[in-house]
Amino acid sequence: MKGLKRIKRPLLVNKKEDSIVYFFSGLFESDNFVYRMVFMQLPNTIWYLKAPFIKMILENVFKGSNKVPHWVTSLREIFIRKQPHGTNQLDTTKKGYPKSVITFTHKVSRIASSLERHSLSYAIARLHNTFTNNLNRMNEKLHSWCSEYQPGVIRYFTEKQQFDQEALLIKFKKDINKTFKTKRVVNKDVALDRFMLDWDIKKFVKNEIGLNHWPKSKVHYIYGRSNGRSNEDSGIPEFHRIQRDNYKSHPPV
Repeated sequence: MKGLKRIKRPLLVNKKEDSIVYFFSGLFESDNFVYRMVFMQLPNTIWYLKAPFIKMILENVFKGSNKVPHWVTSLREIFIRKQPHGTNQLDTTKKGYPKSVITFTHKVSRIASSLERHSLSYAIARLHNTFTNNLNRMNEKLHSWCSEYQPGVIRYFTEKQQFDQEALLIKFKKDINKTFKTKRVVNKDVALDRFMLDWDIKKFVKNEIGLNHWPKSKVHYIYGRSNGRSNEDSGIPEFHRIQRDNYKSHPPV
């Protein structure tokens, strides 16, 4: 089979191209909780893996004996801005579709933050272990999920790439194992505007942290271009002026 021959080629692992790259924001505090935004950039190898599927798998893992943690329930995809720390414009593909990145909020109480099982490193290790262990035939679940929620992916592989179902299941399994077993790359203290649009930043500050203004001590964690300068000098938008309808391509909430 042509599709089967395709996936039997040797796998060349490149740290930069085949690793999952994580970008951690600085720490934000509110009442008795600490927050950190995490951006998860998947390699091109597994471009078809989406946040809702990852969320569904993890929710099933935690369901039952454990409470589903906040970082799992907050898993989602957001549109990303065109330039890091730049103008508030959507980054788009060559066909004009907005690009997205997987993100989640790691939220934990101050008391629990010192315990390893509540740490961000533990959460990410749990995510990777879930997928590398290939629990309950992960590739078949992915195939079923794609068939229901993004059938275009299945058509792409079966019609354009000429994979039959067996070859496609093998591909999914190899892609998952390769992606989640490859060494992770981590970038720390990344400003929120490295990826997030102004409206998404405002929602995080208002809904998660509970503020109606930019926290002065943390503004450099929010807008990387601030560099300690005043908001006016660094071009940081006024909090109350940011409106959702500035982004015509934003999906409905």
